[in-house]
Amino acid sequence: MKTVQGAGPDRACVLPGRPEWIKDVAYLNNKVLTILASAAEANAYRDDNRYLLPADTYRTAGMTIAALAESVPTDGRAGQVVLYTLPAWKLEALWNVLLVLRRTLADGPDTDVVRELLENLGFDLFTPPRTVERFASDLEKVVSVLTLDLPAVKVVATAVALDEERDEAVVDAYRQITAAWTAAGIQH
Repeated sequence: MKTVQGAGPDRACVLPGRPEWIKDVAYLNNKVLTILASAAEANAYRDDNRYLLPADTYRTAGMTIAALAESVPTDGRAGQVVLYTLPAWKLEALWNVLLVLRRTLADGPDTDVVRELLENLGFDLFTPPRTVERFASDLEKVVSVLTLDLPAVKVVATAVALDEERDEAVVDAYRQITAAWTAAGIQH
């Protein structure tokens, strides 16, 4: 039996309602992933896989981050959450990019071209300069919010979707989620 990539179910995610958590990493779309996509696309005529992923994977990851940033209200406040449905194929793109960044950090084989591009971007586009480690850390925060797999997520997502009263079970579930966000270094 063959597994089809991107064939997983959509994922109901509970996002922090305060915009800082995603606004702080939204730069990844237009200043990092878009440039990686352009480099991979410009190199597509070669058959050497220098950028480790196809351009569309980088582009999808960037557009997903942009969509997340747009879904969180700019006037969000602590205690507020946003229910977001994420297609599995978009999560897969984010995950694959994160794996490339981790592999690059670990000086994995064939990562020298990606490392050089990311180091140049970090130095040329940011004051103070940002590192490959920072790019990976910021993307990891996004992925950790989207992949949080606690029963509490379903409780809160259901309460938000049905616009139910926030009883003690929902409040307790929210506390579990915020504890996980805090542990991942996410502002909420």
